[in-house]
Amino acid sequence: MARVPLSEKTATGKRNLRMAPPSGARERYVAAFMLGLALFFPPLLVVFDADGFVLGIPLLFVYLYGAWLALIILVVLIVARSSHEEPGDHRPYDPGREP
Repeated sequence: MARVPLSEKTATGKRNLRMAPPSGARERYVAAFMLGLALFFPPLLVVFDADGFVLGIPLLFVYLYGAWLALIILVVLIVARSSHEEPGDHRPYDPGREP
């Protein structure tokens, strides 16, 4: 029995399917999450819960906001590094064109 192709595209094998190259972004996100868990783990927070001040701000608050900012910057760097644009894939913005 002869095989009948479902469409012309599948018969020629050109389906326009592209696999993104492995970027390791998933592993980096997991590592950032684990770092966040470690930074906000209560035994480490106790270390910074001292009577010290930095520019009039309690040391614990400086640590919490600094660690939070560091995690945000880390995730931004992961996103920037893992975004891939194909050379012919960029189209200029056209407000009249439907998505």
